[in-house]
Amino acid sequence: MERNTSQDAAARAEALAERVRAARLPAPGERAQIRAQAGVTLRDFAQTLGVSQMTMSRWERGEAEPRLQQRVAYALLLREVAAATTGGEKAS
Repeated sequence: MERNTSQDAAARAEALAERVRAARLPAPGERAQIRAQAGVTLRDFAQTLGVSQMTMSRWERGEAEPRLQQRVAYALLLREVAAATTGGEKAS
């Protein structure tokens, strides 16, 4: 039983580490630049992520940072928008 518990804990730790890696965001100014270059409004991003425009604005200015769950979704959105805008290059 101990072994399964250890394996479960290791699997959960790896899953969390993967989420943290997936949540890497570009620098605040770059976030706004990616969005603006794609011609997407602050409101569109905020609605997509389920947050207020003010929250989205604070994230872009670096005045606040999203929690892990939101961070993963935001990072993914930025990568996808950057890839669509630059013809396949992904944001770091």
